[in-house]
Amino acid sequence: MRRWIIMSSVIAVTLTLGMAFLPESRAANPFRVGTVDIQQILLESKAGKQAKAKVEAERDLRQKEITAKEEEVAKLQQDLGKQSSILSEAARKEKQDAIDRKVRDLKRIYDDFSRDLQKKEGELVRELLKELTALIRDYGKEKGYTLILERGQSGIVYGTEEIDLTKAIMALFDAKTK
Repeated sequence: MRRWIIMSSVIAVTLTLGMAFLPESRAANPFRVGTVDIQQILLESKAGKQAKAKVEAERDLRQKEITAKEEEVAKLQQDLGKQSSILSEAARKEKQDAIDRKVRDLKRIYDDFSRDLQKKEGELVRELLKELTALIRDYGKEKGYTLILERGQSGIVYGTEEIDLTKAIMALFDAKTK
């Protein structure tokens, strides 16, 4: 994925430079470049904050379930510790096996929870990116941009404030969010 980003950046820069030096291209079509920080929009926009809140609410709910099970296991271990001197070896082993099973179940629940949460977060981000990409594309066409590059991960080290479209795009994205 990172290699693809780097390659697309190199191609974009090459095309940009090539088009900038063609006199007939510049005369007929003014060359306009813009940048946008998609990561910033995902973190600071209304839709991004709503998605984050949704994931956090899900995480908090599931964490309560996990905490309750952890407390149950801790209580069983505490009870075993208190009763270990009066229990037979077979009874102690049986209780320890039951605790071990609960610990394995707890680990499985936690792993499933982590996987589900990552999946849900990924789906929400993909959905937001799909909307955001369409919005950026439409904005670029409407405003006559030749090229809009992603600031941050694309390798853009410098760009003037005039070509940074992040605030304008975020305002439009927020306006679309209910």
